[in-house]
Amino acid sequence: MPAYYFAMEGYNIGEIPDPAVDKLITIQYQKIDLPSGEPLGELKILKEWEGSEKSIVTTFYNLFFKPEMPVTHFIPVGMSLDYEYEMIISKFKKYNLHLMTSHELYYKRPRFDLKPIIVLLNDGRFTGARLDSFSSKKCDESHVQEWYENKDFTTIERYIREEAEGFLKLLQYLNKNKYLMGITKKGGPAHQKTAQTTPVSRAEKAFPSHPKSHANAMQTTKKQADSRTPTPRKSSAGVAKAQPRSSQKSLARTTSAGQRSSVPLGQFRKHTPTKKHAGKRE
Repeated sequence: MPAYYFAMEGYNIGEIPDPAVDKLITIQYQKIDLPSGEPLGELKILKEWEGSEKSIVTTFYNLFFKPEMPVTHFIPVGMSLDYEYEMIISKFKKYNLHLMTSHELYYKRPRFDLKPIIVLLNDGRFTGARLDSFSSKKCDESHVQEWYENKDFTTIERYIREEAEGFLKLLQYLNKNKYLMGITKKGGPAHQKTAQTTPVSRAEKAFPSHPKSHANAMQTTKKQADSRTPTPRKSSAGVAKAQPRSSQKSLARTTSAGQRSSVPLGQFRKHTPTKKHAGKRE
């Protein structure tokens, strides 16, 4: 489905913008790849000062809004598209083109408006949620009024190109970094998962993620470690105190060469209490 960057510039007849009566001075559109935000064609600008309002409206209508054209023939992508949509309704009616209703535009035709995302980036505030606050665009559309009155059409065109470039760069950035939010489509393919993941530590690799399995694995590992780690041996003095005198000699006789303590047998005899101190307890 062809997606197009889309915007219009109007000259305000009254004190505030009103698409029902404002003069339409430009219509700009550019074919883009919506998933990536990359341009697929050149930016086209229909200019009222090079013809008339009627001519640019009729050209735009013939390109995208003839009754026999499917609604997916033109999918607008822009910022605050309500103004553009109301301008379409007003100008198509003014020049006796296909009578476009708000229901047909808002409910039957797909569109992508960046405005709600800008509001979210602006901490939920609508005041200040403008494209120039979050992109390379340098100023808002309030200057177009003065430029048009001064017939400074070159500056208007430069502003329009700057606005389109800033919009597409922001759209491209959002598309490239959307996976950093950690939000993925349910049941989506593996490549749609978050690109940056925390490296798994050695402990996490060794044990399953299930709590019970983790605990069992920890106990098993502990038992294995205990079986490999030799039991600390008491000192000769401690052994002498803990064992009765009658069993000390038998211990020395029955201990095999492989199981015998590293302490020489003479050490046991050296620290064996004598009869002189047998009745004392330290």
